Amino acid sequence: MRSHRRDEAGEHRAEEPALGRSAALRIHIQGTFLLIVLLLVFWLVLNWAGSVIDSAMGGPDGAVVARALVESESPEAGIGGESFESDEPLDGDEIAELQSALLRFGFDPGPVDGILGDLTRRATDEVKADLGLSAASDRRLLDTLAAAVDALDRASDDPGS
Repeated sequence: MRSHRRDEAGEHRAEEPALGRSAALRIHIQGTFLLIVLLLVFWLVLNWAGSVIDSAMGGPDGAVVARALVESESPEAGIGGESFESDEPLDGDEIAELQSALLRFGFDPGPVDGILGDLTRRATDEVKADLGLSAASDRRLLDTLAAAVDALDRASDDPGS
C-alpha cells in the first residue's frame, strides 16, 4: 500500500512502503545461507585440488615428480595395454638374479651378492640404455633379462641348434 506525502515544494508524492523487519531478516538469512554454501563448495574444491597437487608433488623435497606410463605385454593390463609398472623394489634374491643375468649378457654388476650397489646400478643403467628401457623399473628389467636368459637356455638345450 502506498502512502502519499507532500514534499518540500508541497507536491504530493507516492512513497514505496519500507520493507518490513521480517522481509529484511529473511533476505539476510538467505544471503548468509548462500555464503555458507559457497564457502562449503570452495572448501570441497580446495580439498580435492590439494590431494591432486600433493600426488604431483611427491618428491622428498616437494619437487614435482613425473611418472612414466609404460606399456605392458601382460593381458591383465588396462585398456590399450597400458599400465603403471610396479614400483616395488627388488629383494636380495631378485637382485642376485639380476646380477647373474647382467653377467650372462656381458655387463659387469660386480659380485653376485644380492646388493644393489654402484657397480650393479651402473650395469643396469647401461643395459637399460642398450635395450631402450631407460624409463623401466628394475623389476621390468629383471623380467626382460630373465625371459632372455630362458630363451638362451632353451636354445642351448635344443640339439638342433
